[in-house]
Formats: sequence, structure tokens, C-alpha cells
Amino acid sequence: MKFKQFLRNLRINIGKLFIDRRPETNSLPIQKILFLRQDGKIGDYIVSSFAFRELKKFNPTLQIGVVCTKQNQYLFSQNPYIDQFYLVKKKNIKDYIRCGFSLGKENYDVVIDPTVFLRNRDLLLLRLINAKINIGYQKEGYKLFNQNIPYSTQHFSQVYAAALEKIGLTNIDLQYDIPFNQKAAMVISTFLKENQLKDYITLNFFGYFSMRKMSDENITTHLNYLTENIQSKKIVLLSAPDTNDKLINLAKNFTNVFVYPTTEIFHTIELIRHCQQLISVDTSTVHIASGFNKPIIAFYHNNEYEFIHWKPMTQSPMHILFFDKTVNEITPDKINLEWIES
Repeated sequence: MKFKQFLRNLRINIGKLFIDRRPETNSLPIQKILFLRQDGKIGDYIVSSFAFRELKKFNPTLQIGVVCTKQNQYLFSQNPYIDQFYLVKKKNIKDYIRCGFSLGKENYDVVIDPTVFLRNRDLLLLRLINAKINIGYQKEGYKLFNQNIPYSTQHFSQVYAAALEKIGLTNIDLQYDIPFNQKAAMVISTFLKENQLKDYITLNFFGYFSMRKMSDENITTHLNYLTENIQSKKIVLLSAPDTNDKLINLAKNFTNVFVYPTTEIFHTIELIRHCQQLISVDTSTVHIASGFNKPIIAFYHNNEYEFIHWKPMTQSPMHILFFDKTVNEITPDKINLEWIES
């Protein structure tokens, strides 16, 4: 591991030697702003979603562009405040160069890239875009970033707010904009009516990383505990294409547990929109629930840096349970029944 870290740092230092150059100017006024989001996941998008709205509120004539991948474009395409999308193939240096040369002709004034860890292809893309102002996070050692947001004990939404303040915004509203899809809303509405689901609890047992995936045995244990102790509540399990069958089969063992065979994130969003409370091992659904100001019981890795950056920002009650290596360490009796919304 130490040798891999050494090689990674060596590659970065070599890349900085050849690529890292200070922009020629940081002049104003600002007319075009570009966000680099090719590494962004669902939770990252939710936490930063307010930024596009606040920029248009500040200046409706601003042109806002986003660099993303084909895999995460569906999130940004629902946002009415984004004017232009630029697709790049992740981990493909040739496509980064193609995209960089193309964007260099667009004359963007500002690039906002809050990525903590940059690879050489990211630096090269930034250099080719050739914006007047590059705003980064924890980039004190980079010349390309002529505007830097230093680390402090702040949520990542506040990192984006700090970036907007760098270009003159004040009184920034950090309320998330949760994507809405009309077709998904209609499908979920029908599902809820057919199963007479109201004031239900949404339960998410699977996260992106292996440490956030609960075992089948522990899922059953948690469901037994919750259904026995909160019999008045119905539960909807949040699923994904790769977990639909597993969860549907598990739900058959309980009379008040339901699963919609989710095929897209917009189904999950609608299920959370209409729920009374979320219990989750995954930060992306936690951020969605935060955007709806839902009460939350969340399982978080016992990592202070991670928690500060990605904790729930709901105004409703929230309760956090921490694990060291895996969510399977958390037994259901750790969930205080008084935390369950009546």
C-alpha cells in the first residue's frame, strides 16, 4: 500500500512539473462558468445541486456548463439551470485531451472543481480549458488553481458555497434541489396507492462501497426487529436493479414490508419524497432525504473527516450510528425505538 501511494505521488509530482501553470489572468466580469463533475456520484450531485440555482439567481444571464460522463449525465440533465453538457470518457486520457481542446474554444471565465484528489488527466483537462479563474478545494500546492478554498471543518455543501462566494455571491441558500422525473413520479404514486402505503419508513441496506453493504442474514435480523417492534408501520425497502430480486424474496417473509423493483434513481427519489422517515447505510439516499427534510437514522463509517464532509443536513431529527469496518457491525437493537417517527 505504501509503495502504491509512493508511485501515485510520484506520478502526480511529475504531472505537476509539466502541466501545472498559473492562468494568465483572473480578470472579471464573469459570463461563463464550468463545473467539472466527471467523477461525481449521486450524493455529490445532491449536495452541490443548489449551486446552479443560486448562480442563476445571482445573474440569470450566466452560462453554466458541466463536464460529466455518460453514466452521470442523467442527474444533471434534469436541472433547468444548466445550459450545456460536455461528455468525457472517464479514465480515457485521449478523450480528456479531446474534451479539453474543445472546451478551450468555449472561453470559459471560471472553472469550479472541488475534487480533493486530482489525477494528471484532470490537471491536463484543466490546463487545456484555459479558464481565467480556476477554483479548487485544498489546492494550496497547485498553480493552476488561482482561487483556493482551504480545508476547514465544513460540510461539502459549504465548500460549494465558498466557491460561489469567490465570484461574488452572498446570502447563498444551501437547500438542495432534488431531481424530479414525471414518469417515475406517476409509477411510484401508483405503487403506493395499490399497496396503501402512507407514512411508511424507507429502509436502505446497500451502499456504493462494500463496507456499506449489509449481509442477507443481518438484513433479515433488522427486519425481524423492526417489524416486531413497530407493527403499526409499513416499510419500503430501497432497491436497485442488482438487488431487486433479493429484496423482493426477503420481503415475502413479512406482511408489512414492500419493495418496488427499482430501475432508476428517480424511483428511489420518489419513494423517499413520500416517506415519513429514512433509515439508511448509504449517504446518497441520506442526502436525498436531507433535501426533503425527512427524519433520518443513518449508519456512518467512524471517520471524522468523512462525516464532517458528508453528514445529513436535514432540519428534521437525525440520529447517527457509527461502524468501524462494516455496517454489519451495527445490530438492530442499536436503533432506539424512540427514534422512529410516530
